[in-house]
Amino acid sequence: MQLHVPTTLGVALLAALLAPAPSGAAAQSERSALGVSPQGRIVDGLPRTTDVSPRGTCRVQCTPTGGDVVEFASRVEIVTADGARSVLPRVVGAAVWATDAERIVVLADHCSNVAPRPLTVLALDGTVLFSRPVSGVANPVLGPSGDVLAYRTRGGVVTLDLERFEAARHPRYDAFALDAAGRLIGASATEDGAFALEVRDGTRRVARTVVREPVRAVAALEGDVLVLGPRTLRRWTPGRSAPVPRYTAPDGAELRDLRVDGDRVLVGEHVRQGNLAVGRLVQPGATTSAATVATSSAMLPGVPDLAPQGVDEIPWPLAPNSQQPIGNSYAEYQRYGGSPYMHPGIDVMGSPGQPVYAVADGEVKAVLTTSGTYHWRVATANVPGAAQSEGYLYAHLHLPTIAVSPGDLVVKGQYLGDLVFWPVADFTHTHFARIVDAGVQWQGDWLNTDNCHLQHPRRTEASVPVFEPAIGNDLFAFCRNDTSNYLNPNALRGQVDIIAHVGDTIDSTWVCTVQTLRYSIHPAGNPGAPVIDDRLAVEFDMPMDTYIGGPVDDFLVDLLYKQDSTCQTRGDYNAREFFHILTNSDGDETYEASDVAESWDTRQVPDGDYVITVTATDAAGNATTASMTVTVDNP
Repeated sequence: MQLHVPTTLGVALLAALLAPAPSGAAAQSERSALGVSPQGRIVDGLPRTTDVSPRGTCRVQCTPTGGDVVEFASRVEIVTADGARSVLPRVVGAAVWATDAERIVVLADHCSNVAPRPLTVLALDGTVLFSRPVSGVANPVLGPSGDVLAYRTRGGVVTLDLERFEAARHPRYDAFALDAAGRLIGASATEDGAFALEVRDGTRRVARTVVREPVRAVAALEGDVLVLGPRTLRRWTPGRSAPVPRYTAPDGAELRDLRVDGDRVLVGEHVRQGNLAVGRLVQPGATTSAATVATSSAMLPGVPDLAPQGVDEIPWPLAPNSQQPIGNSYAEYQRYGGSPYMHPGIDVMGSPGQPVYAVADGEVKAVLTTSGTYHWRVATANVPGAAQSEGYLYAHLHLPTIAVSPGDLVVKGQYLGDLVFWPVADFTHTHFARIVDAGVQWQGDWLNTDNCHLQHPRRTEASVPVFEPAIGNDLFAFCRNDTSNYLNPNALRGQVDIIAHVGDTIDSTWVCTVQTLRYSIHPAGNPGAPVIDDRLAVEFDMPMDTYIGGPVDDFLVDLLYKQDSTCQTRGDYNAREFFHILTNSDGDETYEASDVAESWDTRQVPDGDYVITVTATDAAGNATTASMTVTVDNP
C-alpha cells in the first residue's frame, strides 16, 4: 500500500525546540509568566513540548523524533535546578512530565483508551524505575508537591506516590486536584444536580460538603479548597465551614479556569462580545473584587455555510461543509505501539489552528484529555438533560482555544476550538465519532454507536478501492478456517477462509480500510449458478466498545483482520496493509462468536474450477471488483 512520509517540521517549531533550555529558576519563572487565552484558559510561557516541575527543580524539553513513527517518541532533554543536563535520545510516550522527585513521568498514547498502555517513571538517566499498564486514563495531573500524580480511570481516580510508587484508589470524580500533602480533592455530580466535594487522605475520606453550582475545577490553597463554578469562585475550609463565595463573575462573563501560583489565586474569565472572544486573567482580592492580571481577545471564526441536512445527516466538523480528507476510517485496523484495535471514529484531516465546529445542537458533556497536550477533546450530547443520550466526540483540540465547558448548550455550526498541531507524521486531524453515554458529566468511557462517516451527505471523493496480491502473485489468500495453515489455490479442500488485501484513499494520501466487502463464488464458465451469491463479508458500521476497552473490539479485530506472518495486517503512520477475512461472517451484519466458524465449505460443492469475485465499496459508493479462479480438490 502507499506509504505516507512525514513532512519536515516548520522552521519556527524547530527553532523553538532547539532553543537553549533555561535553568531551573529561569524555567520556574517562565512557567509563572501566566497569561490567558481569549477563551478564558490560563496559559503559561512554556512551549507546547516543554514541561517544568511544580516547584521548578526540573525542566524537560521534548523534540519529536523522525524515522520510526509507529508511535509517539521524543528526544528528551532534562535540565535540573543546578544546571545539570542529561539527554534521553528516544522516549516513547505522548505526554512527559517533569517532577520534583528527580524523575520524569511518561504516559503512552491513550488516544482511544483501548488496551492498557504503560505509565512509566524514569530516573533522569533514563533508568525505568516503575512501569504499569493503565487504561481509560483521563486528565492526569501532578500535585503542587511535585511528587504525586493523579489520574482518572474507569474504576476511579488513582494517586501514585512517585517516590515510593504506592498507589491509592479513590471514587471517580468529575474534577479533582491534589494538595501539598498529596491529599486528593474531588468533586462529583449528585443525582439532584448538586456537586459533592470531598477531601481524601489515602483511601480515607476526611471531609465532605455540597455546592449547588456545577464544579469546573478545584484547587488547594493553604489547607483550604478552592471551588470554581461557571459564575462563582468559592473557598472551603474542610471540616470547619461551608464553601463561601470569594469572587463572582461580572454580568455576561463566565469563569473557565483556576490556577494557584504560590500564594496567588488566578481565575480565567471569558466573555463573548458579538463575534469577539475576550479572556481576562483576574486575581481575586480579600473581598469579592478582583484585579486584572492579563487580557486577550480574538475574533471568533464565522459560522460555516451549512446547507439543510436530512433527518439523519450532519455537516462536517471542519469547514467547508463538503468532502474532507480522511486519514483513518471507521473500524480501521490500527496498531500504534500497543495492542491492535479498530479505529473508533474517523480522522478528519486539517491544519494546526483550523477551527472545529459542532455538527448538531446539544449539551457539552466533557472537556478532557486522555493523555496530555495532544489529546484534549470535547464531547456533546444531542439531548440536553437526558439521563442517556447519543452525541458526538471532537478530539485533538488545542486546550487554550477550547471555547466550551461542561454544561454549555451548543448549536450546530458553533465554534468549539482549534486543531492542535500533531507532532507525528504531519497528521493534524480531529478524531470525530458518534458516541453514547450517560450522566451529568461524561468521563471518557463512552461507546461508539455506528459509523459517523455515513452521516455526512457530501461524500464526493472519487478514488476507488485498490486490491493488491494477498500472497505472492495471487490476488486472494486461502487458509483452513481460523488457522494460519495456508492452502494452495489450485487444491482447496475442507473449510476455507478467503482473505483479500484491499485499501482505499479518501481525498488524501493515507490508505484507509474500505466501507463494505461482498463476495460471490460460481463455477468457472457458469456465473448464473453461484454457490455463494453476493454475500456480505463486512459492513464497517458496527457499534464498538473501544472507549471502555471491553471484549468486543479484541474479538472484532481477530474476526475481521488476518494478522500473521503471511498476511500481516498493519495500520500505523508508516504503512497500511489491510488483509480482510471475508468468510468470517454469516452476512447478517451482526458479528458474534459463531461467525468464527463460518467459512467456504468446499465439501459442499463438486470438485472443479470456481471463480471468486470480491467487491469492495467505500463510504462514497466507489466500488472495485476483483476476481480469481481457484480449484476445489477434496480427497
